[in-house]
This record gives sequence, structure tokens and C-alpha cells, in this order.
Amino acid sequence: MDNELELLTHLYRKTLPEEELIDIFYQNRDRYRVLLQLLQQTRFPEKHALNIIPKLFPMDLLKVVKNKRTNAAIRKRAELEFVNKYAKYPLGEKISYIKVAPNSLLNYFIEETEKSILEAILKNAYCTEEVLLKFVNRKTDKTSFYEALYDTEWYKRPQVAFAISHDAQAPIRILVTIIPYLNFKQLEELYKNEKTHEIVKKNILQYLQDRKL
Repeated sequence: MDNELELLTHLYRKTLPEEELIDIFYQNRDRYRVLLQLLQQTRFPEKHALNIIPKLFPMDLLKVVKNKRTNAAIRKRAELEFVNKYAKYPLGEKISYIKVAPNSLLNYFIEETEKSILEAILKNAYCTEEVLLKFVNRKTDKTSFYEALYDTEWYKRPQVAFAISHDAQAPIRILVTIIPYLNFKQLEELYKNEKTHEIVKKNILQYLQDRKL
């Protein structure tokens, strides 16, 4: 097909055999959009894909990673390519990409410390409770993480609140905030913990007293 739009439509709508995909590849090696669509074909050979992936723009790498129709090995290679290039992107671009990055990519950024990027991760539609718990349980400094978390609804989830209550790095502000989302046994445990700040203990008592009224 000489018409690029027709070819793109053909690739988008149909799952083509490997032989046809290889022919299209050799005839369209200078057409970026065609190569991008070829990558997302289930039967497109990995040996050709590996030469195309490094040439893709960041958003297109994310598109390949997200496309369940794409061969799993190619999706993984696109994922690694994005992660390897990530550090070179300006902050504004990083935030734009992280806002729409799929769940599998978010796991690479558990050690992130930049608050604006953490905010983008926490507000990402692909972010899950599992990812949140990895952030809470990491051993490195979490100051920026908790600052970002406070402006979300994540801490209201019982499992997240429970994990926070066991985190020695959790600031007083967030511990006070999660009190309504812990059950009685968890509150009792937090209260009896000798490392729990007196302000947190005072708020636990006040909360329990108010519930009895």
C-alpha cells in the first residue's frame, strides 16, 4: 500500500501474519507511524522491534507498553527503554509522562523523592494500592511522599492506613489524619506503642470518646 493512512488503518484493524508484517517493514522503514503500528502487532518479529524501540518518542513508548495486543517481550523492552531514558527528561516532561504511565512502570519509581512527580504517581489512574504500600514500606526517606499523600484520598483505604500506622517515618500530621480509618484494635496498638507521639495518642483518645457520644 502506497497510501500511509490506508496502511495504518490496515495495521490497526487487523492482526496480520508475520510474513506480511515483515514485507511492510522492509517497504516502510522510513515511516515512523507505520513502524509504531508494526511494533504493536502481535506477530511482529522481536529482532526487528529491538531496532525500532530506541527511536520511539517517550509517549509512543508508553503507548506500546500499554497495548495488551503487543507482544509481551516487546512491551517489556519498550518499558526498559523508557526507564533508561527517563533521567534525561526535563521535570515538566517527566510529570506529563508519569501522569499516564501504566502500572508496571510506576513500580520503577518507588524510590522517587521529587514531590511533584510523587503527586503525579499518586493521581495516576493506573496507580494501585499495591504501589502505595510499596511506597509506605520503602526504607529510604519518605518526607516528600507523605507531603504528596496528604493531598489524596489514598490514606483513607484501610490497608494503606494500617501500613502508615506501622511506619516509623510517618509524620504526626498523617498519623492524626488516619485515625478514623483504623479499627479499634489497630488504634489500641498505635496508642500503646511507646514510639507514638503524645499528640497522636491524645487524638486517638479524643476520637474514641467522640464515637461514644
